[in-house]
Amino acid sequence: MLILGSHQLLRLLVIVSLIMLQAAANDRRDQLKVSLPHVRTKRAFFLDFLQKIGITKNLIVDQYTDTKNTLNDIYNTVNEQFSDPGPVKPTSRPRPTSETMVASGEDSGSDPPTTTTESYSISRYELGRILGRNFRGVQRLAQTEFKESLNATHYNLKEYKAEANKQFANSLAVNKKNKIKSLIVQ
Repeated sequence: MLILGSHQLLRLLVIVSLIMLQAAANDRRDQLKVSLPHVRTKRAFFLDFLQKIGITKNLIVDQYTDTKNTLNDIYNTVNEQFSDPGPVKPTSRPRPTSETMVASGEDSGSDPPTTTTESYSISRYELGRILGRNFRGVQRLAQTEFKESLNATHYNLKEYKAEANKQFANSLAVNKKNKIKSLIVQ
């Protein structure tokens, strides 16, 4: 989902136009390098370029409006699930409803009236409490994992240094033996 401000949209359009200009310049350079018969370039290159920028702008604006409408629909759907009333964001299209209202004096036919129980809905306060508790639990878990990894790193470094010292000491001992042997052989 892409949501851009006007400054970001302008920057994006400028970047896209620069990329298109660079690609066109590279194409011209490649055409000049090839030894083909002289072909006249289009005079309306600038107009084609502006048309491509316009198409790109339309695509970006369409993407923005689709994203905005989708986010508003999701926001309203989530708000409908809470038991306490909350602010409603306006949407560009009305929400479809599947309920039909029957007046008390009218006969709805031979079908007996059906009733359904309302599904459980949670209040915003309860949801906030649950999410806060889960967040604090995840925070504690991350802190303990971080402490354990630091502790393990400390022991791994200790083992690495001990192994390196051992290898260095072994190589010194071999060098000393080789020097002694070279002195004896002479």
